[in-house]
Amino acid sequence: MGRRKENIVYHNMRMNLENEQHRRIHRILLDLNTDVHKSVNQFLIDATDSYIRKLEGKELTNEDMERQEESIYATREDVEKAVREMKDEILREMISILASSMFAGKVVQMPEAKPVAEVPEEKEEDAVDETMMGLASSWG
Repeated sequence: MGRRKENIVYHNMRMNLENEQHRRIHRILLDLNTDVHKSVNQFLIDATDSYIRKLEGKELTNEDMERQEESIYATREDVEKAVREMKDEILREMISILASSMFAGKVVQMPEAKPVAEVPEEKEEDAVDETMMGLASSWG
């Protein structure tokens, strides 16, 4: 028997011919059109690669499991980012509502926001929110 090359690895597959799925695969591999598919080996590699790409990041490997366990909890940065995104979305929606009401000649009554919890001292970027609220309430 010849010497094995160092850049080649072997993986064996066992099929039970009493299992319908295994029989179906066995029949296809026996009669595989090598004019279309380079070889049985390449066909199995392509099929496996396609399946792996569809499952990528979904607990396919032990590494995927570890990454998922690490990301169970939200970090402070995640929460702050979500808060900023919500504020930006609310601001855009308020501007859109106010602009559409100005063009339609209607007055929009904005409900007064009730504080959920004590908010820490506001940053400079939040000053824009107070200005917008002041303008919105003066129009109504």
